[in-house]
Amino acid sequence: MIKPPNIGPDKPDKDTAKAPDYSGPEAAPNRVFYFDACGIRYGTDDKSHAAAILLSSGLLVLLLILFIIGSLVDREWIPDALTIIGTSFTFTAGVAIGQSASQNHKKNKDD
Repeated sequence: MIKPPNIGPDKPDKDTAKAPDYSGPEAAPNRVFYFDACGIRYGTDDKSHAAAILLSSGLLVLLLILFIIGSLVDREWIPDALTIIGTSFTFTAGVAIGQSASQNHKKNKDD
């Protein structure tokens, strides 16, 4: 379940700078994004990282819906839509992964 974001600082605290975050929903009050479903727990307080995760998740769902529609109905615009949405998904997922990697790199540099 995705919870609404809390208003928090732009700089991550020590609890939310860890990735993945297995600390639970109460451990980091400044978190803007927390996912806990199907045995997967992840949280961040970086607003751009949270936005990239949510946007790429939405694009992935849209991509799957278009793929199902395209397999059932023969429309000429479906391949173009799949290409555009697929490229957008790749870009936003790359931003989300890059944000996570930069947080880990910065954390390791500080320690």
